[in-house]
Amino acid sequence: GTDVVVLDRPFSPGDPLPKSGDALVTTQPGLLLVVRTADCVPVLIGERKGQVVAAIHAGWRGTVAGIVSKTITLLKNQVEIPPKEPHLAIGPSIGPCCYEVDQPVIQPLKKSLPGWRSVLEPSSSEKGRLDLKKLIAHQAMISGVMNTAITSSDLCTQCQSEWFYSYRREGRVNGTMISGIML
Repeated sequence: GTDVVVLDRPFSPGDPLPKSGDALVTTQPGLLLVVRTADCVPVLIGERKGQVVAAIHAGWRGTVAGIVSKTITLLKNQVEIPPKEPHLAIGPSIGPCCYEVDQPVIQPLKKSLPGWRSVLEPSSSEKGRLDLKKLIAHQAMISGVMNTAITSSDLCTQCQSEWFYSYRREGRVNGTMISGIML
């Protein structure tokens, strides 16, 4: 999805979240934001002055719908970050080597991204290999993040079974990785 949860007050263990979402944002020091993934892309965002951080769970639906851009915009508005200040870390996820998608993914991608060919390599007439990390980096740059402020892992969760869980490889949720960030 594209719901962003803003945690703008101190939280104690057991406090319920105000709502659910696929991105968490906070200005609260000492509050660890985490996302769980098992092929989807974990995206962590910080800024130079250490005023705000975000953690995003970016699956194909949320990515195509603009969760990264929406979160960056919210960060800029939340603490008035200068346009070139955010830094992104794009974590391990399924790579284009293993992420073959079909029309239910391709059609929304084509509708939302004029330059979709730069992130989707056709593998047949109805399927293609999607590079979610490249799509996320592209959306971040469109949102004003400098290319030099984006770090992306080239590790594929499906290929590297000794290091990562993979929903696609295992056919079920066998476990997840946790990515976190904190002020």
